Amino acid sequence: MTDPIATQYNALRKNISSQDRRFSHQDGKLCFEGVNIEQLAKKYGTPFYVFSEAEIIRNIGEIQQAFAAHPNTKTFFASKTCSVMGVLKAIKDAGIYAEANSQFEVRKCLEIGFPGSQIVFNGVVKKPEDLEYAIDNELYLINVDSLYELDHIDAISRRLKKVANVCVRVEPNVPSATHAELVTAYHAKSGLDLEQAEETCRRILAMPYVKLRGLHMHVGDQVPESEPFAKATKVLVDESRRLEEVLGIKFDLINVGGGIPVPYKYDDENGNPLQDNMYAGITAQDFADAVISEVHKWRTDVEICIEPGRKVTGSAALLVTEVACEKRKTNYDLEGNVECHVEWKFVDAGYSVLSDSQHFDWFFYVYSASRITEPHDQYIKLAGPLCDGGDYFHMGVKGEEFLLPHTTQIGDVVVFLDAGAYTIESQTVYNNRPRTGVVMIDKHGNDRLIRREDTYEDMVKYDIY
Repeated sequence: MTDPIATQYNALRKNISSQDRRFSHQDGKLCFEGVNIEQLAKKYGTPFYVFSEAEIIRNIGEIQQAFAAHPNTKTFFASKTCSVMGVLKAIKDAGIYAEANSQFEVRKCLEIGFPGSQIVFNGVVKKPEDLEYAIDNELYLINVDSLYELDHIDAISRRLKKVANVCVRVEPNVPSATHAELVTAYHAKSGLDLEQAEETCRRILAMPYVKLRGLHMHVGDQVPESEPFAKATKVLVDESRRLEEVLGIKFDLINVGGGIPVPYKYDDENGNPLQDNMYAGITAQDFADAVISEVHKWRTDVEICIEPGRKVTGSAALLVTEVACEKRKTNYDLEGNVECHVEWKFVDAGYSVLSDSQHFDWFFYVYSASRITEPHDQYIKLAGPLCDGGDYFHMGVKGEEFLLPHTTQIGDVVVFLDAGAYTIESQTVYNNRPRTGVVMIDKHGNDRLIRREDTYEDMVKYDIY
C-alpha cells in the first residue's frame, strides 16, 4: 500500500535536489550552491552551519523588488536573526542596512562597516550606557519604547550636545495568526500605547537635541497573511496623519518593522498557513503591497523603513550534522506488553545547536546529503547527543518521525534546511558541548570558515576559581 506521506516527502526531495535554486546533486551527493555538502563536512567537521551569500543576495533582491513601487524605502536587516560577522558583511555588501537590539549588536554592525547612519536601535530595555553609545555613534534611529527611556535620551543628548534621531514605537493593537511568542503588536510588552503617542511626541518636540522622525511598530514574526500588516499600517498611518495636523509637523518616515514569513513547509496544497505558520502564506511582495497601499493613502513622499530578518537569512543556511549512533528500542505499556519498536538515529547536533526546534517546536526538512538520490523510506526518530530526554527533534514528517534512507549508515551526513534564522543566535553550551562553526559559500562559490567552533579554552575562560 502506498504511503502518501513518504510519497510526498520523496517528491519534495527530488524537486529540492534538482529544481530548487540553492541545490543540485552529483554522484548521489547533495550540493549547496554547487558545493558538495559531504566534502564540506569532511573539511570542517560536524556539526556546523553553512550559509549561501548568493541566497542572501537573492532574498534581499526580492525584498527590494517588492518595494519598487515605493523607491523611498530603507531596509534594515534585523541582526538578532544572525549576527555572525561574516553574515553581516555579506548583508552590508548587498547594499542594505542594519537593525540592532543591544549595544553589542550595534558594536558588531559598526565594526563590520555599517556607519551609524545605517543602523536602527530597537529594544525594550536600553540602559543609559546603551543609549549613550547609540547617541555618540549618531545612529539613524533610536526606536523609543518607553517614556522612561525617552527621559534618558533627552538627558544624554543634552549632556553630549548631540542630536538623537528617534521614532516612537506604538502598539497598533492588531493580532496575527502566528506563534503566540512571536506576536509583538497585540497585548505585547513592546512599545507605548497608541493613546500615548501625542503626549510623547509633544515631549520630544520640546527637547533641544532629540529629533522626532516618525512612528514605529512591529506586527510580529512569521506572520502568514498580509491583513495584519495592512491593518497595523493603517493604524500607524492614521495616527501619523493626525499628529502631523495637531502638532503642525511633517514626519520624515514611517517604520513598519519586519515579519515577512519564510516557508519551512513547501507543500502549500496540503496545509493552511493560518493554522500552521510553517507555511509562509504570503511573499515579500504581499507584505510590500499591504504596507505601500496604506502609506500611499497618506503620502507618497514619506520614507518607509522596514526591518526584515528571517526573510533575509532563513533560507540561506543549512545545519550540517552527522549520523553518530543508532539503536532499536522497544516501547512497552505499563503491563510490560510490547507496543512497538522504534528505530533511533542520533546526530551530533541537539537542541543546544538547533534550539528553535526546542523553543517553538519548529519544523525543518531533514535530508541525507550523503544519499540524496536514494528514497527516504524508513521512519526513524531523530535525536541529538545531549543528556536530556527532550533532546530529540519533535516535529517530524509523521508525528515525531522523520524519513531517511533505509541504507543510512553511521557517518552519513544529514542536513536541516532553512536553518539560517535565530538558530545560531540561540545556541548554548549545555553539557559543555561547543557552539558550532559557521561556513560561508561566497557568491563566487568558494567556501571559508567565518566562525570557528568553540574550544575548551573558550568555554572555561569566563570561570574564575
